[in-house]
Amino acid sequence: MDKFDEKVIGYESTKEILRQILDILKRPEVYKRKGISIPRGLLMESDPGLGKSLLASILMEESERKPFVFRKTSQENSFLDELRAVFAMAKEDAPSILLLEDLNLYVESNSPYAPEWACLQACIDDAKDTDLFVIATTNDTRYMPLSLLRPGRFDYVIYLQPPIGENAENIVSYYLRDKDLAEDVLISDIVKAMPKVSCATLETVMNLAALNSVYQGHEHIQKEDITEALLQVVYKLQKTNKEADSTELQKIAVHEAAHAVVGEVLHPGSIGIVTVRGSQGVIGGMVNGCATYAQNEEEFLDEVTKTLAGRAGVSLIYGVMDIQASADIEQADKLMDIWLCHFAGGGFVGIESGDNRMSEQRLSYNEAIKSAKLEELYRRAYKILHNNKYFLLAVQHGLLEHETLLNSDLAKIRESCI
Repeated sequence: MDKFDEKVIGYESTKEILRQILDILKRPEVYKRKGISIPRGLLMESDPGLGKSLLASILMEESERKPFVFRKTSQENSFLDELRAVFAMAKEDAPSILLLEDLNLYVESNSPYAPEWACLQACIDDAKDTDLFVIATTNDTRYMPLSLLRPGRFDYVIYLQPPIGENAENIVSYYLRDKDLAEDVLISDIVKAMPKVSCATLETVMNLAALNSVYQGHEHIQKEDITEALLQVVYKLQKTNKEADSTELQKIAVHEAAHAVVGEVLHPGSIGIVTVRGSQGVIGGMVNGCATYAQNEEEFLDEVTKTLAGRAGVSLIYGVMDIQASADIEQADKLMDIWLCHFAGGGFVGIESGDNRMSEQRLSYNEAIKSAKLEELYRRAYKILHNNKYFLLAVQHGLLEHETLLNSDLAKIRESCI
């Protein structure tokens, strides 16, 4: 086991690339004899907290080169001087390796023509004939000039994705390795309840769950301790003392249960968490799935169907219009606009001559198609809920009793309704 495996869980393909870079940096003469040009730079991009700096620090340490680290800590004029100075020192002490942390903070504007980018590009080019390898990290490359990102400056560009599936389970298991868990705690529940979050977030949730457990006087970390932690950290849902009207809360529970039931019927195991806890002290609820993004039209329309399910559920059980469903309707409408463009051929077709606007006739036609499809999908959601009414009512009851249900809770409820 090398340092990458010792300190980093998952990211196997990324670690293999870094091992290759490390081998090149430690044995450059072997590659040069075969006529291979030595790479000059590596850029790693990801959301915050996914391990860019950790991976970079391991590469620097294992390279056995003279290390330099640079972060922006000053204003424009002195910053440019400091940037040039660190490159000069790194070139003088070659073979060396220079880590440029958080490139996205180097420029305050969104312009790819900012002087900071020009200065950085010039510094990299000036080091071309020296034995200096540059590593850079950033949260966002959208506003960086393409000329800076090209091979010859950064020969390797790696985008780190949030951990999912087995990788996420391994990370959660690592953070829980020294903690006592109750028997009802499932690692898969934790991962599905907070898909595609950073390693730092996973660690924070696990630590807060342990704190909750001790504070509550639990002998082991309970599922409720972990649920409370992820509601607070991932979803920013704090406990509230506000008492909801019983009838209102029952409708909210049906609304959220309907989203979960339709999601589970269409794609079993896809709902990670459902709760009737609202945000900022407001009575409400939330459902989050653990499936990947829709890959085709069928999955896309399934997502719209799930979005409309809350309104359909309240109508089915209480026979009234769901006033809580306005946000769902707005979201479904936006999704259908995307559907029109990507799947239904409803883009800018029928444009008037000499005009960039869509013709009124085409707009009217698109709206008619969208309205008809929304009605069709609403009826589909209603039918699914009607055919799974006992499942719907059981999930509603579970939410009223426990406030929040995880993936395994939904699976047990559905099994009991078969």
